[in-house]
Amino acid sequence: MQYFIGLFFVAGSAFMTWKVTQLWRDADLVEHFMATFSFMPFGKEVKRGEIRSLALTVVSLWGVTVLLFLGLLDVDVSGPLTALFAVALGTVLLCLLCEVSVVLFNAPKFVVPPHMRSDLGVLAARRAHRAGGSRRTRT
Repeated sequence: MQYFIGLFFVAGSAFMTWKVTQLWRDADLVEHFMATFSFMPFGKEVKRGEIRSLALTVVSLWGVTVLLFLGLLDVDVSGPLTALFAVALGTVLLCLLCEVSVVLFNAPKFVVPPHMRSDLGVLAARRAHRAGGSRRTRT
């Protein structure tokens, strides 16, 4: 069973890598991904932010896959495996931090698909929406 779980994670990581590669190349796929993320109970800005951060999600998923394999193989984490564990864990944590930054601020731009780099982050989009909404109520 443990090998099935490991293979499932590798296959899932490879599939997500393929899908994110397609997203980076084709701006028309954003609407497809928006429909795919319809299960999320958040607004359009947050869903779009999650799509912008999918590359980070994939890198994080590969880090989780490495950590999972270290656990499934029940190896003694010493020597070079300690470095591998630390790099994988650091990658996952750094990606999580960057994902929050991409969703909220759309920064750093180099991890965002080129066709989505001009998007506003969630905070700026909400601020612009409130500023536009308050002007409409005054007139």
